Amino acid sequence: MGEKSLDQRRARPPGPVCTIVRVETRNGSGAEFVSIVSDLAHRVRNEEDGCISYVVTRAMGSPEHFAVHARFQDWTAFEGHAETPHLKRAMARINELLAAPLALEIYLEVT
Repeated sequence: MGEKSLDQRRARPPGPVCTIVRVETRNGSGAEFVSIVSDLAHRVRNEEDGCISYVVTRAMGSPEHFAVHARFQDWTAFEGHAETPHLKRAMARINELLAAPLALEIYLEVT
């Protein structure tokens, strides 16, 4: 009786989805990462209607530590972002610059 049905487990959560992606680039790769992700952020903000905000930040005092903060109007927009050609193209280049695997945190907005 306490188990959720398959449809309930697969249901998309309601409301906005917020993500934080933490990135550490290899020594000396920070500038190239900034170039790639700046173009990506511009495309996401201008080409993805479901993206509410997309901001890239750098850790104070560290040229190699970054965080990307994104907010999508809903789960469908978040999933759609992952399938965009501009993200796939950027990730192929970004993966070559990483010192460690990127960390993705997904949050559901509390209203």
